[in-house]
Amino acid sequence: MRPILVLFALLLTGCTMTQPAINRAQALTRVEELIHDTTRALTPRPRLEALPSFNAPTGCLDDDEHRVVISRAYWLRDVPATENMAVSRQIRAHWESRGHRITASGGPGLNAETRTDGFLLALVWSEGDALYLGVSSPCITPS
Repeated sequence: MRPILVLFALLLTGCTMTQPAINRAQALTRVEELIHDTTRALTPRPRLEALPSFNAPTGCLDDDEHRVVISRAYWLRDVPATENMAVSRQIRAHWESRGHRITASGGPGLNAETRTDGFLLALVWSEGDALYLGVSSPCITPS
C-alpha cells in the first residue's frame, strides 16, 4: 500500500501548479521520455514492468476545469535488492545532471521535479525491496 500512497501524493501536488498548456498525447510522450531517459542511465539496466493502476488519467483536486494528471509507473525488474541504493544514487545523479530539482529523499526513495515543465518524478521503494519509477504530468486539459 505504501508505494501507491507515495505516488498518489505526487499526483496531488502536481495539481496545484500552473504550467504551459499541453494536451494528453504530449503529456504522455513527456512522461514516457522521462522514464526511459532515466532507465537508460542505469547500470544494471532494469527491465521495465508497467504498473497498470497508473495508466488512467487522474482528476486534479480542487479543479473546476476537469483537468487531469497523466501518470505512468514501472517496476524496475532484474535489479538485485542489494543494488537499490546504488540505483538510487545513479538516478539522483542523472536527475540532477538533467537539471531536475530533488524535492525529497529517504533510503532509496527519491522525489524530483523537472524545472522546465513541472513534471514530477519518483523512485519508490516498496515492500520486498522492490523499486519502481513513476512520472506524473502537471494538471492538463484532456482535449
